[in-house]
Amino acid sequence: MRILRRVLDGGVEWLCILLLAVITIDLLAGVYSRYVLGRTFVWYDEVARASFMWLVFLGAALAVRRGAHFGLHVLIELLPPHLKRTVLLVTPATIIVFSTALLVLGWQLMQHGATQTTAVMAMPVSWIYASMPAGAALMIFYSAFIFFEK
Repeated sequence: MRILRRVLDGGVEWLCILLLAVITIDLLAGVYSRYVLGRTFVWYDEVARASFMWLVFLGAALAVRRGAHFGLHVLIELLPPHLKRTVLLVTPATIIVFSTALLVLGWQLMQHGATQTTAVMAMPVSWIYASMPAGAALMIFYSAFIFFEK
């Protein structure tokens, strides 16, 4: 299980880096085409939107893994030790519940988009919507690790 986690950690991080690079290059190409060439590349908006959605959900999963989501650490440190452990379990449990709902709803949205394609590139919309259940599954995976480590 730890090997799977290491592979996922590295893979998801590199994928986020790649997606950020794609967004940056894509948007620069869009600006260049509009203001230098005088005509806009029609595809750049769809590439940026799809890459951004994947980056958001994969980045949220990485934030769960790193414990970088919002937390009230100052208040938790003031609690007595027996309450502190219980409160520290609430965060991953809440993320698991939220991510499960996101996984189910994202899967339904992906199924809904299976018959649709993007306007310019004719890319299946379900590929873009797949970012929601994929990110949610990773958030559940990482939260479960955190939950059982505490």
